[in-house]
Amino acid sequence: MTSQLNQNSKLEIYERKVPWIAHSIVTLAILGICFLVVVGLFSAKPKANRWGDRPAPSVAVEVSPLETKSFDIWVDSYGTAQALTETRLVADISGRVVAVSPNIRAGGVFKKGDILAKIDSRDFEVELDIAISQAADIEVKYIQELAQAELAAKEWNKIPESKAARKLALREPQLAAAKASLQAAKSRVKRARLNLQRTEVVAPFDGKVLEQLIDIGEFVTPSQTIASIYSNDVVEVRLPIKVDDLEHLLLPEGETLANELPAVLFESDMGNQTHQWIGKIVRTEGAFDPRTRMLYVVAQIEKPFIPSKQRPAVRIGQFMRAKIEGKRYDDVFVIPRRAVSQDFMVSVVENGLLKKRKITPVWTDSNVVVVAPQQTNSLLAVSYQSSNNNVFTEVLNKSDMLILTPTANLPDGTKVKPLSSDNSPVKEQTKKKLLAESSAVSQNIEVVGASAPNASMSVSAQ
Repeated sequence: MTSQLNQNSKLEIYERKVPWIAHSIVTLAILGICFLVVVGLFSAKPKANRWGDRPAPSVAVEVSPLETKSFDIWVDSYGTAQALTETRLVADISGRVVAVSPNIRAGGVFKKGDILAKIDSRDFEVELDIAISQAADIEVKYIQELAQAELAAKEWNKIPESKAARKLALREPQLAAAKASLQAAKSRVKRARLNLQRTEVVAPFDGKVLEQLIDIGEFVTPSQTIASIYSNDVVEVRLPIKVDDLEHLLLPEGETLANELPAVLFESDMGNQTHQWIGKIVRTEGAFDPRTRMLYVVAQIEKPFIPSKQRPAVRIGQFMRAKIEGKRYDDVFVIPRRAVSQDFMVSVVENGLLKKRKITPVWTDSNVVVVAPQQTNSLLAVSYQSSNNNVFTEVLNKSDMLILTPTANLPDGTKVKPLSSDNSPVKEQTKKKLLAESSAVSQNIEVVGASAPNASMSVSAQ
């Protein structure tokens, strides 16, 4: 019975009609809503900004007039302080050290002729006495021989005919031998006296002690080092010079007057303070260093061990930075280093637009770039070829406004707003504000810069 009822219900379900009209209405409604959504999205899309719709923005840049001036070259170098005279004080005789001077200690100061150490002199005093005694005996024999020769000359009635017999009769050989023996005896006395003097080790010059190597009670032998000493009148510093920097220096060659020697400004850090000394280049070494391919020059600092309120004394082995005085270039353009790109390009303002120029520097350092003018009123003739193969020639003049702001990311022809280089507080704040506003513009310009015409630069003397 139950199975029959189930079959009847299934037949009723299959025979029921599908509401196609309702389905169609729902489908059309869904499609209409989707269409309206798509139309709304397309109608509400943002409109792209185009450069032609508004004026091109200007970038605020700091400028300065281009002027010629004189510039002194200073070449950077470095070196280590060394004594002009540094030697090892050695013993000339053997013996036991019986006394040392307090000035022989490391760092001690001494004068020429000061006694730095004493060696036991008793043996040498005995040798001197013996040498004096022997010299006195030989002198008596020489006087006796001299008297006998005089008597022989008077006693002979007939002088021998041969020369040898005549010399022997007059006792000339015996007299010469006695005289030579006397001279040798006097030399032995002089040597004994000299050895006695050598028992006192004397300073050969004014200086300081670098290292003490003997003390009381030690036995020294000839040529044994007693102390390492150095002179304190002059300090020398060997300074390496690059090959490219040699043309900017006037190095001494041969005999040069003292007032013509290049000056050197030395600096050295001691703690938190930097001290300075003045020196001079006195000579140039005759060969390049085979390892570094640099030429060494030698500078001297006079009276370096006398301290003052401004600076302490120089120490041997002290590392020193140096600036060597070079040539003076007149009527040159001195451009701040931050205004020059890595490929030596500078920018100027021309009719409110940025124009880039390539320069050939005479001298560069961390602060400035120096360019020599090739004509009276011009700096450098620069020719460049644009994308349409048109060649233009431009000249940087004294009247040009040099852009000090880095412009590596700005293409040639960018509209710029010059700012004065005056550093007053009010103008400095305005300058910072404009530079901040223009930073975003410069970033956008960098993105679209690829579409700007590319210019290839080549330098040619006008």
